[in-house]
Amino acid sequence: MKNFIFCFSTVLLLSLVVMTDSDAQPGDGGKSKLKDPIDYINPNIGTIGHLLVSTDPVVQLPQGLVKLSANPWPEIVDRYLADRIFSFSLRDVPRYNIETVPSWIMATTGKLEVTPAKIASGYDHDFETVTPFYSSVLLEDYDINVEYTVTEEAAYYRFTFPEASDSHILLGSNAKFTVVNENTIEGEEAIGKSTAYFYAKFSKPFATYGTWIGDKVTQKSNTQAGNNIGVFTGFTTSKGEQVEVKIGVSYANMEQAKKNLENEIPAWNFEEIKNSAKNKWKKSISVVEIEGGTESQLTKFYTGLYFAGGGESLLNRMRLIERESIERAQKYASLQKKELYPSVSSAGGMFQHGNIVFITDIYLRGYRNFDINKAYENMKAEFLGSTKLPWRSGPATELDSFYLQNGFFPALPPGKEEWVPEVHSFEKRQCVTVTLQAAYESWCIAQIAKALGKDEDYEYFIKHAHDYQNLFNPQTGFMSPKTADGKWIVPFNPKLSGGQGGRDYFAEMNSWIYTWYVSHDIQGLINVMGGRNNFVNKLDALFIEQYEIPKYHFLSQFPDMTGLIGNYAHGNEFSRLIPYLYNYAGAPWKTQKRVRDIMNIWYGTGPLGTCGDEDGGLISIWYIFSAMGIYSDMMIPNYPVWLIGSPIFEKVTINLGNKKTFIIEAKNVSAQNKYIQSATLNGEPFNQPWLEHSYLFKGATLVLNMGPRPNKQWGSSPEAVPPSMSIANQK
Repeated sequence: MKNFIFCFSTVLLLSLVVMTDSDAQPGDGGKSKLKDPIDYINPNIGTIGHLLVSTDPVVQLPQGLVKLSANPWPEIVDRYLADRIFSFSLRDVPRYNIETVPSWIMATTGKLEVTPAKIASGYDHDFETVTPFYSSVLLEDYDINVEYTVTEEAAYYRFTFPEASDSHILLGSNAKFTVVNENTIEGEEAIGKSTAYFYAKFSKPFATYGTWIGDKVTQKSNTQAGNNIGVFTGFTTSKGEQVEVKIGVSYANMEQAKKNLENEIPAWNFEEIKNSAKNKWKKSISVVEIEGGTESQLTKFYTGLYFAGGGESLLNRMRLIERESIERAQKYASLQKKELYPSVSSAGGMFQHGNIVFITDIYLRGYRNFDINKAYENMKAEFLGSTKLPWRSGPATELDSFYLQNGFFPALPPGKEEWVPEVHSFEKRQCVTVTLQAAYESWCIAQIAKALGKDEDYEYFIKHAHDYQNLFNPQTGFMSPKTADGKWIVPFNPKLSGGQGGRDYFAEMNSWIYTWYVSHDIQGLINVMGGRNNFVNKLDALFIEQYEIPKYHFLSQFPDMTGLIGNYAHGNEFSRLIPYLYNYAGAPWKTQKRVRDIMNIWYGTGPLGTCGDEDGGLISIWYIFSAMGIYSDMMIPNYPVWLIGSPIFEKVTINLGNKKTFIIEAKNVSAQNKYIQSATLNGEPFNQPWLEHSYLFKGATLVLNMGPRPNKQWGSSPEAVPPSMSIANQK
């Protein structure tokens, strides 16, 4: 046990050492050199997970269909630590284990082998190049250099072989391959109920070819179908000879895959496609222009922009691009009610009805180019008619009916076996989190009902928007579970109760986190906690509260609670609004300090630089926004406002399109000068720690004057708070 504790502590210390950088150094030390922004992107950041899933160093165009990466063998979650590569992806990257590896390509020399374990090769990160648009690596066992780049719907590989009479290129899948002619292969891959199609052209005719299934090889076989199947090709190569493979991908049919290849890679010119991909990334990230910052800060910022999907994706997440938002809204509005339950309810969305939140978010931010009446009817039908149970879809259950009648989801009584068949055997009821989410979604629907003049609906849903209060225990000051008879679960520990991941009552985390999960009514939460001072004191306590048990036991129960600062867990997406909540309670200077601390502590420039699951770029999005100095939660958006934190760059220019810009200047900013002394918006004095979303639509300039000690008067008056559903109690 002592050895285990020592090893765990050593790993934790090494994690902090790896992530330490120059961000926290005072003065001008560590200022960045003049480089192109794309040169700061390091896709290997986060490729060692702190507890759960690491990031993937993917070659992909911004919002492109095809994702390419090396596939380590054996499949190791901490990708950077793998010592062997068994293949490279054709369309997408593998997740978790070898059984789920998508279609792949690999090059070998020597005796023909086809199983992943036998074709895997050693490699060395010092002989590797990884960028968003191009990567290369040396397969040391074969002395083959592998390079790859992409277009929107095609992959392009270049293999540089040694002198060999038995060089091979292999393609593997779990569906079907067909050798069409001496340099063309067609393939299919089953993806659930869908199919991915591949059309591959080789720059050199095959000297030999065949197929395999399992480990059984059939020479000169033209087709193979099933699981663990593939096709091999053989060549005689001279030293340094390059064989290229370009592969069109489609989810429609083979003809479209062929057209995608012919349209996007018409010639054999690897460098041209590589440079085109690079230029598309450069254009994408030019949406944001940065002045100032250290090498480390710029590396983390631009790498974060890469993980978030590039500039257009960033603007869409900010709800500044109309096209993608409107297309999604129009699709949702067109759904028939019978289509709601299996397609867009909480299945695949943890405990959320994602479209209810999405429609409200874009409507409040000014989008109107879709049928809001039909969308509203679907929102209402989905909320009232489908289950809210985590990771489940389908009609409402008896627990959902109980919620609608009583305003909270009941906890399973202690010692009683679960009797509701729809409850997931592992995910449990998560009754507190589900209640909090339902209250938030009720607020969302109420906003649309009000806008459409549906007064009766508004009154119904706004009442449910207060349901979070039904699970706030004033004796303990925490959100707590109740049984159906209205009795609190006892004993109850806000840190540890709820079993694995807290799932009896919460989603992956504990009550210290979910007590703050009331984004639509922070003022109401302040009220039930007894006022501003109590609220701020409890927030302060969150960031220093310890675990009661050894940390390794705590993390064993809550593996999603990485990025810990006290009981605050930055590694999970549902906690990241919390540091900004001081803005609601008259202490925005504490937000300014907290967000700087988190950026310095839990974001780094090495393989350990991401403190939790990236979850589609959400960890990176938090850093991008916070580094610029503004934040609006992507998981639980509410009022169309942006909360102000503490920028780390001297100037940020967001190019909104149509020659409009939103500019944030942080005068005198430095590691020590993290506190806002005063501010102006479009040249006028500005004294509130938030701004309306409309300023990002139309363009504006926000100037923040920074200093080394907090100005506790700036943005702290009761009139300066961001909007909430409730008004302040006069205490």
